[in-house]
Amino acid sequence: MTNKYTPEQAEKWGWEELVACIMAPVSYIFVSLGLVLTILLRPIGWVYLIIGIAATLLMYFVIDPKLRAVSDEYERRQAEFLKHVESVSKWEEMK
Repeated sequence: MTNKYTPEQAEKWGWEELVACIMAPVSYIFVSLGLVLTILLRPIGWVYLIIGIAATLLMYFVIDPKLRAVSDEYERRQAEFLKHVESVSKWEEMK
């Protein structure tokens, strides 16, 4: 799966982070209230729970591509660093 963001683009803040910043507390509040009210057998608890799950999914699908781009770049740099450390620790000449 190719990512539509480069690591440089993913580092910059945009509308995706705004959506994530808004949806994070919304999802937390609605999931928490939904669970409590559902446990207390209140029908509105199911509605709150569905809203909370929808907010969580929206947040995930909006911000995940940017997080994956940053994560892939980090893994690439980490692999390069480990190769460098391995070559230095084996007393090999650096290229």
